[in-house]
Amino acid sequence: MDKKLLEKYYCSIKLDEIGVEGQNRLLSARVLVVGAGGLASSSLLYLSSSGVGHIGIVDDDVVSLNNLPRQVLYSEKDIGNKKVEVTKKKLEALNPDICIEIYPIRLNKDNAEEIVSNYDIVLDCVDNFETKFLINDICVKLQKPFATAGVSDYKGQIMTYVPGISKDFKYIFDELPININPKDFDDDGVFPTAVGMISIIQANEALKYLLGFKSLLINKMLVVDTLEMNIKKIEIK
Repeated sequence: MDKKLLEKYYCSIKLDEIGVEGQNRLLSARVLVVGAGGLASSSLLYLSSSGVGHIGIVDDDVVSLNNLPRQVLYSEKDIGNKKVEVTKKKLEALNPDICIEIYPIRLNKDNAEEIVSNYDIVLDCVDNFETKFLINDICVKLQKPFATAGVSDYKGQIMTYVPGISKDFKYIFDELPININPKDFDDDGVFPTAVGMISIIQANEALKYLLGFKSLLINKMLVVDTLEMNIKKIEIK
């Protein structure tokens, strides 16, 4: 690590649990973020600024006006542009020492295994059950850890799967709900800072995994109510 990087990551390196060795682990790590919306926005900012060396982003959507309150990577001038392309430019400006690889496509059964296999950990930042279950299935098959999260109104939840240690998403939710239309949720509200809080916790889980920390949300679901400021862990047995 050269003098510039030592200075840049000085505050992290000062932590006994990280040091130069831990920061080098982050710089050589590969994280895949599926989705480039609200959950991804804050996660990506912290993963990039923390020095995760290679970040992949999968999303086929474009920026729209109603994204802006909670998708903090974007501004009005980005409306109509592909989210992954805007994100790549902004994250590279934030931290030119890292590599951002983008996939302007929707993750599906045909491409998921090839993409996921190239990364150390996956962040599920999507807002639909079908893709969440797909991420689960591919990560379990490939023995890849992933952190999955969701937010609705003022509440959010998050859990982390580590192969051989914890139960996966399907263990809890059993099977894909077949009678749910994504359009049914179009009128649901969401509090912007609730998305931010959960997404930062999601990035926190990824960083801790990459650094070898043991205090992950494995076999636990963290549930956060930002209206009442109630936070609880639900044990998964």
